Amino acid sequence: MGPARYDFSGFKKFLSHHYYEGTISYLPAVGTLGSPRDKSRCKAGCFICFNSGEQLSKEKHRRNFEGEWKYAKGKFLAINAACMSCACPRSPKGLSPAAHLADGTTDLIIVRKCSRLNFLRHLLRHTNKDDQFNLSFVEVHRVKKFKFTPKHLENESSDIKDAGKKIFDRICQDHSACCCTPVNSNWNCDGEILDHAEIEVRYGHYSSCHIYYIPLNIFFCT
Repeated sequence: MGPARYDFSGFKKFLSHHYYEGTISYLPAVGTLGSPRDKSRCKAGCFICFNSGEQLSKEKHRRNFEGEWKYAKGKFLAINAACMSCACPRSPKGLSPAAHLADGTTDLIIVRKCSRLNFLRHLLRHTNKDDQFNLSFVEVHRVKKFKFTPKHLENESSDIKDAGKKIFDRICQDHSACCCTPVNSNWNCDGEILDHAEIEVRYGHYSSCHIYYIPLNIFFCT
Protein backbone atom coordinates (compact mmCIF):
# COMPACT_ATOMS: atom_id res chain seq x y z
CA MET A 1 0.00 0.00 0.00
CA GLY A 2 2.97 2.31 0.35
CA PRO A 3 2.50 5.51 2.40
CA ALA A 4 -1.29 5.06 2.13
CA ARG A 5 -1.04 2.35 4.79
CA TYR A 6 -0.62 5.04 7.46
CA ASP A 7 -3.90 6.70 6.47
CA PHE A 8 -5.66 3.34 6.32
CA SER A 9 -4.35 2.34 9.74
CA GLY A 10 -5.36 5.68 11.25
CA PHE A 11 -8.85 5.42 9.75
CA LYS A 12 -9.30 1.91 11.21
CA LYS A 13 -8.12 3.16 14.59
CA PHE A 14 -10.59 6.04 14.51
CA LEU A 15 -13.50 3.74 13.62
CA SER A 16 -12.64 1.26 16.39
CA HIS A 17 -12.96 4.07 18.99
CA HIS A 18 -11.07 1.89 21.46
CA TYR A 19 -10.39 3.33 24.91
CA TYR A 20 -7.87 2.48 27.61
CA GLU A 21 -8.97 2.32 31.24
CA GLY A 22 -6.60 2.89 34.11
CA THR A 23 -4.70 5.51 36.10
CA ILE A 24 -2.18 8.05 34.82
CA SER A 25 0.25 9.35 37.44
CA TYR A 26 2.42 12.31 36.49
CA LEU A 27 5.00 14.56 38.13
CA PRO A 28 4.51 18.16 36.95
CA ALA A 29 7.62 20.05 35.89
CA VAL A 30 7.98 22.72 38.56
CA GLY A 31 10.06 25.85 38.07
CA THR A 32 10.57 25.41 34.33
CA LEU A 33 10.26 28.14 31.74
CA GLY A 34 7.21 28.12 29.50
CA SER A 35 4.07 26.00 29.40
CA PRO A 36 2.45 23.63 26.88
CA ARG A 37 0.04 26.35 25.71
CA ASP A 38 2.23 29.47 25.57
CA LYS A 39 2.77 29.17 21.77
CA SER A 40 6.56 29.52 22.09
CA ARG A 41 8.06 27.39 19.32
CA CYS A 42 11.32 25.51 19.85
CA LYS A 43 13.80 26.50 17.13
CA ALA A 44 17.55 26.83 16.69
CA GLY A 45 18.94 28.93 19.54
CA CYS A 46 15.77 28.40 21.60
CA PHE A 47 15.81 30.65 24.68
CA ILE A 48 14.00 28.12 26.88
CA CYS A 49 16.28 25.22 25.95
CA PHE A 50 19.38 27.43 26.20
CA ASN A 51 18.48 28.43 29.76
CA SER A 52 17.52 24.93 30.85
CA GLY A 53 20.98 24.45 32.36
CA GLU A 54 20.18 27.02 35.03
CA GLN A 55 17.06 25.08 35.94
CA LEU A 56 19.15 21.90 36.17
CA SER A 57 21.53 23.50 38.68
CA LYS A 58 18.55 24.50 40.82
CA GLU A 59 17.22 20.96 40.66
CA LYS A 60 20.53 19.59 41.97
CA HIS A 61 20.05 21.62 45.16
CA ARG A 62 16.60 20.15 45.74
CA ARG A 63 17.15 16.53 44.71
CA ASN A 64 15.43 15.26 47.82
CA PHE A 65 12.29 17.21 46.92
CA GLU A 66 10.64 15.41 44.03
CA GLY A 67 7.36 17.27 44.12
CA GLU A 68 3.75 16.19 44.31
CA TRP A 69 2.46 13.51 41.96
CA LYS A 70 -0.91 14.12 40.35
CA TYR A 71 -3.37 11.55 39.04
CA ALA A 72 -5.92 11.14 36.27
CA LYS A 73 -8.17 8.10 36.45
CA GLY A 74 -10.76 6.89 33.98
CA LYS A 75 -11.14 5.91 30.33
CA PHE A 76 -8.81 7.44 27.75
CA LEU A 77 -8.93 7.48 23.97
CA ALA A 78 -5.32 8.65 23.70
CA ILE A 79 -2.31 9.13 25.98
CA ASN A 80 0.53 10.92 24.18
CA ALA A 81 3.88 12.36 25.25
CA ALA A 82 5.90 14.75 23.09
CA CYS A 83 9.35 16.23 23.77
CA MET A 84 9.22 18.17 20.49
CA SER A 85 6.41 19.63 18.40
CA CYS A 86 6.24 16.59 16.05
CA ALA A 87 5.14 18.86 13.21
CA CYS A 88 4.56 17.28 9.82
CA PRO A 89 2.73 18.11 6.55
CA ARG A 90 -0.52 16.68 7.95
CA SER A 91 -0.14 18.61 11.21
CA PRO A 92 1.77 21.87 10.59
CA LYS A 93 1.71 22.87 14.28
CA GLY A 94 2.48 19.40 15.53
CA LEU A 95 1.20 17.19 18.31
CA SER A 96 2.33 19.71 20.95
CA PRO A 97 3.30 23.01 19.28
CA ALA A 98 5.11 24.46 22.31
CA ALA A 99 7.09 21.35 23.32
CA HIS A 100 10.86 21.83 23.77
CA LEU A 101 13.54 19.34 22.86
CA ALA A 102 16.16 20.18 25.49
CA ASP A 103 14.36 21.65 28.50
CA GLY A 104 14.24 18.37 30.42
CA THR A 105 10.47 17.94 30.19
CA THR A 106 7.84 16.27 28.04
CA ASP A 107 4.28 17.37 27.28
CA LEU A 108 1.75 14.77 28.42
CA ILE A 109 -1.46 14.93 26.37
CA ILE A 110 -4.51 13.13 27.76
CA VAL A 111 -7.65 12.62 25.68
CA ARG A 112 -10.50 11.26 27.77
CA LYS A 113 -13.24 9.07 26.35
CA CYS A 114 -15.66 11.10 24.23
CA SER A 115 -17.89 10.68 21.20
CA ARG A 116 -16.42 9.97 17.77
CA LEU A 117 -17.56 13.42 16.65
CA ASN A 118 -15.71 15.16 19.48
CA PHE A 119 -12.61 13.06 18.90
CA LEU A 120 -12.75 14.01 15.22
CA ARG A 121 -12.94 17.69 16.26
CA HIS A 122 -9.77 17.21 18.29
CA LEU A 123 -7.97 15.52 15.38
CA LEU A 124 -9.04 18.16 12.85
CA ARG A 125 -7.66 20.94 15.04
CA HIS A 126 -4.19 19.53 14.41
CA THR A 127 -4.58 20.54 10.76
CA ASN A 128 -5.61 24.18 11.29
CA LYS A 129 -4.93 27.11 13.61
CA ASP A 130 -7.46 26.12 16.28
CA ASP A 131 -6.14 25.10 19.71
CA GLN A 132 -6.36 21.30 19.90
CA PHE A 133 -6.11 21.47 23.70
CA ASN A 134 -9.08 23.84 24.14
CA LEU A 135 -11.61 21.04 24.58
CA SER A 136 -13.24 19.83 27.79
CA PHE A 137 -12.05 16.24 27.34
CA VAL A 138 -8.40 17.12 26.55
CA GLU A 139 -5.67 17.86 29.10
CA VAL A 140 -2.03 18.79 28.55
CA HIS A 141 0.64 18.90 31.25
CA ARG A 142 4.37 19.58 31.17
CA VAL A 143 5.92 16.79 33.20
CA LYS A 144 9.20 15.20 34.29
CA LYS A 145 7.80 11.70 34.75
CA PHE A 146 4.59 9.81 34.17
CA LYS A 147 3.21 6.32 34.70
CA PHE A 148 0.24 4.41 33.36
CA THR A 149 -1.33 1.56 35.30
CA PRO A 150 -4.10 -0.40 33.53
CA LYS A 151 -7.25 -0.97 35.56
CA HIS A 152 -6.69 -4.72 35.83
CA LEU A 153 -3.30 -4.11 37.48
CA GLU A 154 -4.48 -1.56 40.04
CA ASN A 155 -4.06 -2.86 43.58
CA GLU A 156 -2.55 -6.05 42.23
CA SER A 157 0.93 -7.39 41.66
CA SER A 158 2.71 -5.71 38.75
CA ASP A 159 3.88 -9.12 37.56
CA ILE A 160 2.61 -9.30 33.99
CA LYS A 161 2.27 -13.09 33.89
CA ASP A 162 0.18 -13.24 37.05
CA ALA A 163 -1.93 -10.33 35.84
CA GLY A 164 -2.51 -12.04 32.51
CA LYS A 165 -3.62 -15.23 34.27
CA LYS A 166 -6.10 -13.27 36.39
CA ILE A 167 -7.55 -11.58 33.31
CA PHE A 168 -7.90 -14.93 31.56
CA ASP A 169 -9.61 -16.49 34.56
CA ARG A 170 -12.05 -13.59 34.82
CA ILE A 171 -12.90 -13.71 31.11
CA CYS A 172 -13.47 -17.46 31.21
CA GLN A 173 -15.68 -17.16 34.27
CA ASP A 174 -17.94 -14.83 32.31
CA HIS A 175 -17.75 -16.92 29.13
CA SER A 176 -17.40 -20.61 29.90
CA ALA A 177 -16.86 -21.56 26.25
CA CYS A 178 -14.15 -18.96 25.81
CA CYS A 179 -11.01 -20.12 24.04
CA CYS A 180 -9.49 -16.67 23.67
CA THR A 181 -6.32 -15.30 25.20
CA PRO A 182 -6.12 -12.08 27.24
CA VAL A 183 -5.52 -8.97 25.18
CA ASN A 184 -3.45 -5.99 26.32
CA SER A 185 -2.72 -2.91 24.29
CA ASN A 186 0.80 -1.74 23.40
CA TRP A 187 2.65 1.55 23.42
CA ASN A 188 4.07 3.09 20.26
CA CYS A 189 7.38 4.87 20.88
CA ASP A 190 8.37 6.71 17.70
CA GLY A 191 7.29 3.73 15.61
CA GLU A 192 8.70 1.08 17.95
CA ILE A 193 6.12 -1.14 19.63
CA LEU A 194 6.60 -1.55 23.39
CA ASP A 195 4.84 -4.74 24.41
CA HIS A 196 3.84 -3.60 27.90
CA ALA A 197 0.56 -2.11 29.08
CA GLU A 198 2.03 -0.77 32.34
CA ILE A 199 4.93 1.62 31.89
CA GLU A 200 6.86 4.41 33.59
CA VAL A 201 8.55 7.18 31.59
CA ARG A 202 11.19 9.52 32.97
CA TYR A 203 12.55 12.45 31.03
CA GLY A 204 16.10 13.65 31.71
CA HIS A 205 17.72 17.04 31.35
CA TYR A 206 19.84 16.53 28.23
CA SER A 207 20.04 17.82 24.68
CA SER A 208 18.88 14.62 22.98
CA CYS A 209 16.29 11.96 23.63
CA HIS A 210 16.92 8.23 23.82
CA ILE A 211 14.67 5.47 25.08
CA TYR A 212 16.12 2.62 27.10
CA TYR A 213 14.30 -0.51 28.21
CA ILE A 214 15.16 -1.97 31.58
CA PRO A 215 13.28 -4.49 33.75
CA LEU A 216 10.03 -3.40 35.43
CA ASN A 217 8.89 -1.73 32.20
CA ILE A 218 10.59 1.60 32.89
CA PHE A 219 11.63 3.76 29.96
CA PHE A 220 14.08 6.64 30.28
CA CYS A 221 14.28 9.64 27.96
CA THR A 222 17.74 11.12 28.50
